[in-house]
Amino acid sequence: MLTINKFFFSLIKSRINVGDNIIIGLKRLGIINLRDLLFYRPTSYQVKIISPNLSSLKNGQLIQAEVTIEEILIPKSKKQPLKILGSNETGAILLVFFNRPPYFLLNKLTIGSKHIVEGKVQIFSSLAQIAHPIFIFDKKLTSPLEPIYPLTYGIINKQLYSYIIKGLDLFEKEWCCIPESFQEVKDYTKSLLEDLKTLHLYQVKTKQLEELHTQALRRLAEKELFANQISLQYLRQQTKLKQGNSFAGSSQLQQAILKTLGFELTPDQKNVIEEIAKHQLSPTEMMCLLQGDVGSGKTLVALLTMVTVSYHKFQAALMAPTDLLANQHYQFFVKALSETGIRLGLLTGKISTKERNKVLSSLENGDIDILIGTHALFQEKVNFKNLGYIVIDEQHKFGVQQRLDLINKASHPDVLVMTATPIPRSLTLTMFGDMDISKLASKPKNRLPIITSISPKTKLNNVISVLDKKLKFGEKIYWICPLIDQNDEELTTQSKNTGLIDINTRLITIENAYPNITGTIHGKMKNEQKDMIMHQFKNGNIKILVATTVIEVGIDVPEATLIVIENAEQFGLAQLHQIRGRVGRGTLQSHCILLYDPQKLTMVAKSRFEVMRNSNDGFYIAEQDLLLRGSGEILGTKQSGEIRFFFADLARDLDLLTKANKLAEEGSKDISEFSLLQIKLFARVEFNELN
Repeated sequence: MLTINKFFFSLIKSRINVGDNIIIGLKRLGIINLRDLLFYRPTSYQVKIISPNLSSLKNGQLIQAEVTIEEILIPKSKKQPLKILGSNETGAILLVFFNRPPYFLLNKLTIGSKHIVEGKVQIFSSLAQIAHPIFIFDKKLTSPLEPIYPLTYGIINKQLYSYIIKGLDLFEKEWCCIPESFQEVKDYTKSLLEDLKTLHLYQVKTKQLEELHTQALRRLAEKELFANQISLQYLRQQTKLKQGNSFAGSSQLQQAILKTLGFELTPDQKNVIEEIAKHQLSPTEMMCLLQGDVGSGKTLVALLTMVTVSYHKFQAALMAPTDLLANQHYQFFVKALSETGIRLGLLTGKISTKERNKVLSSLENGDIDILIGTHALFQEKVNFKNLGYIVIDEQHKFGVQQRLDLINKASHPDVLVMTATPIPRSLTLTMFGDMDISKLASKPKNRLPIITSISPKTKLNNVISVLDKKLKFGEKIYWICPLIDQNDEELTTQSKNTGLIDINTRLITIENAYPNITGTIHGKMKNEQKDMIMHQFKNGNIKILVATTVIEVGIDVPEATLIVIENAEQFGLAQLHQIRGRVGRGTLQSHCILLYDPQKLTMVAKSRFEVMRNSNDGFYIAEQDLLLRGSGEILGTKQSGEIRFFFADLARDLDLLTKANKLAEEGSKDISEFSLLQIKLFARVEFNELN
């Protein structure tokens, strides 16, 4: 068992003869060990003509042929190409190398020697030639089908494929060494080996490809999802075994806060608070995920569960993704807790050194009951006296390590993770299967559904005229643009190619129509500037706010009733829903206008628009987003790397996930050595919890 596990996680260089530059290139592809190499999926397959008639070749054909070297023409100057004439019984072909000829090949190429060459045919003066052909010295690489892999500079496809084939051969030798006494492991790894061979087209016949490949990929996905589910089941069990704190809620304190705010809880809020109260009362650690649709009142739930901890003289922390949102939470908490005596602190990146030191000292002395902040909370110098409860808002905005750093600041704290981006059930199972999950779907009373309409940018003037009607009634407006400006280094090429609108361009248009009441906010502004602009927007000095998606999360201005999203075809469904959620936060009827470029409108974008027009339900929208985009892009997980699978696709493999979840729940409550092998084999990161 240990031998096969050690094999998979052996460094490439320890088993395969590769140079240092290749190792660096493989690392850029995320390939560190043999497991990474064998699990590296091809994106497509290439068909080659094997042993063709050289005298009847056509332009563009990809061929593989064995030829005898007839002549080698070495160039007399750097400007001339290296030419090699090859032939067989069917005809002749010219092999040409331009610019930097591979002279190292000449040591292997002698007149009369036979070699297998591969490349794309070009016909010149009735003679077939291949520019920069590949010489194949390993006959295992002569299949009529070749997998095509994502590459990086310094590595060519044939080269990577040869390493994968060598890795598969090593795997087979390793499998043969597994003792018969480990029959379960032997059967599992044999099945894994055969499926990987099929995936990489190693010893697979052409006619069988499509059917065999589909079946192999499905079996690999099934293994991967089962490993995912048993790891999460185990973590869930371990959490329940850890001793935590027991906090009984104070309904009297909660009612006093609601009275101060003048709020009435929705049915969902009542249910969720009761669910969390049960977890807080339990003597074991709490690890909960709260999924809330936009405007469903997550912050109030967080507040009412945090004061339970304060009531028992423990500290609580709320971590927000931005200074803007942390400040908004702080102001809300100040108002809500004004009559309670609960002491608050704010810790963000922008506060002065003097103020920061004061907060840190008060925190360590126990003079702060609830601390609100950003990533600044998990810095080393931040020490709590007795931290008992952690709330992480917009969890996907933080990396795993950042969340763990904050959790490690306390001994067995209760943790509530919140997200305003509803997550499809399949992603919930794979990302948060170790947590208890609560949902907030219903909105506070008297809130009307947002009416969403769709308009081409050719009707821009008509859209601008709609602003008049809103402004007459004292309402406020967001206008969202995808870019900050046309000189943005990262976006200049994209904007020129796609005709995206930047906020500076749109600001001129709107300011001309509505001078003195238009402002702008974006991510490049200093925090002080953003705070000032948002304050002016809230108090009415600014009535039209032209912004980027910096306002996407959590900003709460009840008087804002219209949001225009420009170049809406550029955004995903979940992001459109999240941006739209900046309006509809009061009792007035709100509207959203999706302004699009007709020339850039794809079928997928049309489908997104229809979902937006027909639904305000974030959970339904999340499921549709998964179907339209795939699991890798939901919550930006392609960038964060938190849920990248080797083989599984949650939109495609939902039935396999459901099956894996059921099997994991029905399985043994104790982790076996075989289960540990499965978990580690498919884990993207080191699974330290099981070490």
